[in-house]
Amino acid sequence: MRDLRLRAAAVAAPAVAAGFYALAALRHRRSLHPTGIGYQGWLRVPNDHPARSGEPLFQAGATHPANLRFSRGAGLPEPLPDALGVAIKLPDAYGPGADQDLLLTSSTDRPLLRRLLFPARSFVRGAFSTALPYDLGNARVVLLLVPVAANAGRPAGGADRRASGGAMAELRAIAANGLEFQLRTARSLGRSQPLATVTVGGPLSADQTEALRFNPWTTGPGIRPSGWLNLLRDTAYRASQRGRNRATAQANRPSS
Repeated sequence: MRDLRLRAAAVAAPAVAAGFYALAALRHRRSLHPTGIGYQGWLRVPNDHPARSGEPLFQAGATHPANLRFSRGAGLPEPLPDALGVAIKLPDAYGPGADQDLLLTSSTDRPLLRRLLFPARSFVRGAFSTALPYDLGNARVVLLLVPVAANAGRPAGGADRRASGGAMAELRAIAANGLEFQLRTARSLGRSQPLATVTVGGPLSADQTEALRFNPWTTGPGIRPSGWLNLLRDTAYRASQRGRNRATAQANRPSS
């Protein structure tokens, strides 16, 4: 069955690549999650975290600088619900030029539903999931990102921004006052388990945010996307980036 799925992924890959390339070239930006804002931040593993052999990223006490991009999946106008995304890049996590990317989309922390994606109206309520699994050490899990409630309820100025400005405005207001997420691991059943804390820092400029590139296969030892659908994601992300690059090059080409 596994070989059959891998063959199916290989057959589907050219069509997937063509679709994502065309959409990115047409939009002149990302094919999915085109609208986003970026922040600096960091990922911290607790000092008392259990030892994780073969997983250098999540060793107890480790701290990694991060770049984060919060985005709307389809780019629908606010305040409409959308598949909200959080992309995390840990630059040089494994050495110079060896980054770690994690990509999560609005979901839930409820058992059996963690591999499904749901439209949402807020980045600071609910949960985000990789949906597709990772092999983390010897375990096959999904990764979840859950806002820390102590910070998620404190918008700047004390006002609730959900109703008026939508998810992006609410995020900006609360991030200005400090925002933390808990990165968790989960199987299909049972409770999710804490892994690290992700803290949102100062905002990135629009150019810095636009320059960020993510791919779930930008990864390192001890953490690896699993399954044939993840193989298609690699194809899709690379094709989307090629489409954006082509559109940008054409836009910048001097007219004759």
